Amino acid sequence: MLEIESHRYLKQFLRDNQLEWKHVFAFGRLLSRSLRKNDNYLINSEIFKTNKWMPALLISLFLNPKNTVCIMTEKNLNNILLSYLSPIQKLGFDFTKVNNELILKTHKIIFISYHEFIHRKFNSHNLQKQSFIFIEAENLKNNLKEASKLSLFKKDWFNATPLDSESKEELIRTYNVLKKKFFLKFISNQTKICLDENDIKTLKYIFTKYSHLSKQFLNIKLALLSDWACWVVLDNEKFEWALKLEPVNPISLIKPLSTANHVIFLSSLREDYFLQKYLKTADFKINLTVSFKSDFPEQDILIYIPTRQLLPNNPLFTESTFDKCNKIFLLSKGTTIILSNEINLKKFIATKLASIYGRKVLLERIPNTKNNRLIICSSFDWWIQNLHLIKIPDQIIIPLLPIPDMSEPVNQITASFNKKLSQDWFREFMIPDTFEKLDKSVAPLRMNSGKLFFLDGRVNYRKWGRDLIEMIHPSKYIHQLIPFE
Repeated sequence: MLEIESHRYLKQFLRDNQLEWKHVFAFGRLLSRSLRKNDNYLINSEIFKTNKWMPALLISLFLNPKNTVCIMTEKNLNNILLSYLSPIQKLGFDFTKVNNELILKTHKIIFISYHEFIHRKFNSHNLQKQSFIFIEAENLKNNLKEASKLSLFKKDWFNATPLDSESKEELIRTYNVLKKKFFLKFISNQTKICLDENDIKTLKYIFTKYSHLSKQFLNIKLALLSDWACWVVLDNEKFEWALKLEPVNPISLIKPLSTANHVIFLSSLREDYFLQKYLKTADFKINLTVSFKSDFPEQDILIYIPTRQLLPNNPLFTESTFDKCNKIFLLSKGTTIILSNEINLKKFIATKLASIYGRKVLLERIPNTKNNRLIICSSFDWWIQNLHLIKIPDQIIIPLLPIPDMSEPVNQITASFNKKLSQDWFREFMIPDTFEKLDKSVAPLRMNSGKLFFLDGRVNYRKWGRDLIEMIHPSKYIHQLIPFE
């Protein structure tokens, strides 16, 4: 049985290689069971932020006599190919490595990025014979969206297959007519323009007519016919425009895989709140959902919410928020992280604090000092990308929840799409995206029982705000700061 074999090989691997994760055998057996039974599994664990799970995955894939496609980011792809192939090969596995493919006598293991997965053709014949493993599934929507984005610039309109004069003239005329229309809509400091029905109708006509000219034209035609979100970005210096497209529902891109009925999703979120719901919209039936503990003892995140916090639309909100950030830092013993996606608020707080504490305040910069008592102001995305490079903070302050920016065309179109389906667009779209960023941002505090401060009044006065905080686990509320210190 595959589970027994994978356990035996993993035990042999651990005799010669140190690996500190007590659940690694259970994880290996679970993977092997899924591969053997062709069941769809969703596995959650913060261990997937490390490399400690990779040997169990590789051993199971080597032993499983079926082709497997592993979809992952470039970082994980490099780690798994550079760090573990050599020691696992010593277990007696015979394979040939060709680019990012491992070729064995009975099957192949293919490692690809999300971008390559989107642009690689998997026909129905292949789907019935292959297993698919999505790594970093906590970012599944965003990874698929980023990999499938399309852009069309002025040069792309005319560098396709050589055109006859009539066709070339029609393309030039269409481009210029749309350019004039878009710039008439231009508002100061707003370079992103949403398209109306007539604009989209014109684009559908032109790209359907000329889809044979290039693969790029064909992809844009298919995207428009699939009702992807589309908008234009204006270049005021060159007086030109670029077309941008991305899927409103990125999960739908993997819907063809559901017919294969065997996919494994590995998510580094501690617990699944929304992913399984998304997968159902793509006809994925998850046979089993499992959550593994990570390699560190979890501690309660200590949450503090001021009882009298202003709402963000209050004129006094910015000054009040700075005052609270300053007082909270005075009580701290280590590094403080202040997170805000609102650029003006982030810069205002960083500037005011820097006028008091000088070089102790950093704006989206990795510290190069041994000083433990620092303030780092950043966006949520910057912090999530760089938190592994920074010492675990003593506390994190969140002046504003990371709610998607509704001034962005893609968010407006996504909300409109949900409304057309008679769905609660706020809870179906805004809340999941907000919680995903929130949970990733506060994850380090589980290692040292750090403090988490919410200064956004909506946490107190809106039910959805309270619901977001309730989903942060494990946690404990603190009600006073000074006695606590």
